[in-house]
Amino acid sequence: MRLHHAIEVNAPREKVYQALTDIRQMAIWHKGCVSGEIAPGAEFHLQTENGLDFGWRTENLVANRELRQLCVNGPGSSAGKRLLISLEDKNNGTLIALSDGEWREDDPHLPLCNTHWAGVLHNLKTVIENREVTE
Repeated sequence: MRLHHAIEVNAPREKVYQALTDIRQMAIWHKGCVSGEIAPGAEFHLQTENGLDFGWRTENLVANRELRQLCVNGPGSSAGKRLLISLEDKNNGTLIALSDGEWREDDPHLPLCNTHWAGVLHNLKTVIENREVTE
C-alpha cells in the first residue's frame, strides 16, 4: 500500500522545486533541522520539531518536475520506503503530488505517517504562499 497526498500551491513549479530541494528552505517548512545535501546519490538528515529523525538518500531529481528519495533510516518501519514527489502546472500554480510506500496495511506507523505527510504539505503550501522561502 502506498500513501498518496496532493495539494495545490499558488506558486510556479520552479519556486516549489526550490523549496523542496534547498535544505535551508526545507528546514522552514518542515519546522525542524535539516543537514546534508539534496542531490542524486547524496543523503540528508531531517530532525522534525517533535524529535523524529530521518535519513534520506536522493535517487533522482528532474528539475521543476520530480524528486525520488529513499528513506535510509527513521522511526518504526520508515527505512526502505520510497518517496516520489511530482510537480505539475495546475490553474495558476502547482500541483504537488506525493507518494510514499510500500506500507503494510496493519503497520501501526501508517496512520501517523499519513497524518505527518498531510501536515508537512500544508506547511509547505503556507510557507511558499506567504513568501517565507526565497527563489
